[in-house]
Amino acid sequence: MGVDIEQIDPRNEAALRAWWEVGRAATAERPGMPWPVWEQSRVALPAPNPERGVTIVGAIHGREMVGAGLLTRTLKDNLHSAMAFVYVRPDRTRQGIGRRLAEELEVVAAGDGRTTIQGEAYVPPGGSGPAEHFARAMGYDVASRESIKELALADYRARRDELVATAPVPDGYRVVTFDTVCPEEHLASFGRILGMLMSEIPLGELDLTASDWTPERIREAEQRQVAIGRHVHTALAIAPDGSVAGVSDVRVDDSDPAHGQVGITLVDPVHRGRRLGLALKVATHDLALATHPGLVSLDTSNAEVNTWMNAVNDALGYRTIETLLELQKRL
Repeated sequence: MGVDIEQIDPRNEAALRAWWEVGRAATAERPGMPWPVWEQSRVALPAPNPERGVTIVGAIHGREMVGAGLLTRTLKDNLHSAMAFVYVRPDRTRQGIGRRLAEELEVVAAGDGRTTIQGEAYVPPGGSGPAEHFARAMGYDVASRESIKELALADYRARRDELVATAPVPDGYRVVTFDTVCPEEHLASFGRILGMLMSEIPLGELDLTASDWTPERIREAEQRQVAIGRHVHTALAIAPDGSVAGVSDVRVDDSDPAHGQVGITLVDPVHRGRRLGLALKVATHDLALATHPGLVSLDTSNAEVNTWMNAVNDALGYRTIETLLELQKRL
């Protein structure tokens, strides 16, 4: 009996659960929290999102799902690109299932007019592994290398006061924090700095361009986060002239209040050199802990060449647990 590749309707909870179980099994040996809890996937994947197209596929053998694939693509910017993810149940690896899933996702991406497809491979810190070898065999190049880091909040609490003493908010600046919904008076300036993200962070060879974040687009994104129970704990650095000089956030889902992720951290080049990044991160970590007292760990990723941000994360107590290879292929 052969293996069939079928598209999965994320609103079919039984099929989605089988798909999720494959991903969980495929990532079980990785450190940290590499796979979302079921409730997070159950709520987020079927949720309407005009920003992102999602295709879910499963490799079916008999009545069992033995492989899982996910293709995402942005619908308002970077319309040439898509992101592909492939997972194979550990007892069914090296049987060509991953290749068939990847090829199916590439067909879907090409049919949607995408000319560049990107993906991820996770390997031991500074090392290599089967995921990298598979990606290269499929024609994917390594476009960027990132460090995946994890923070135990107990470590953060122990060093928090010292961090505040060494990186106070600079004179003339102030920090504003909020849970997901940006105060109206900062909305336009917040959008301006969000639009700088792709042009300011190290992308390596990744073929991505900047986007435009209007107040309307931000408000729609905020409401989608609220609807799926995700808290985006955000800190803004406000410059003396009232503009947003920097932003950082920590994301925690109601479905998994013990673990969270750092989203973005960006300081306008005009305002760099004042340790605003560290001050913003302390503010977001404090807000996340105040909102979720049971928070145990956070994870983040940064380009290996981003020595400044890696130094900030080291100061906070983050420790490298994996290397992320950001992959890219021209279709």
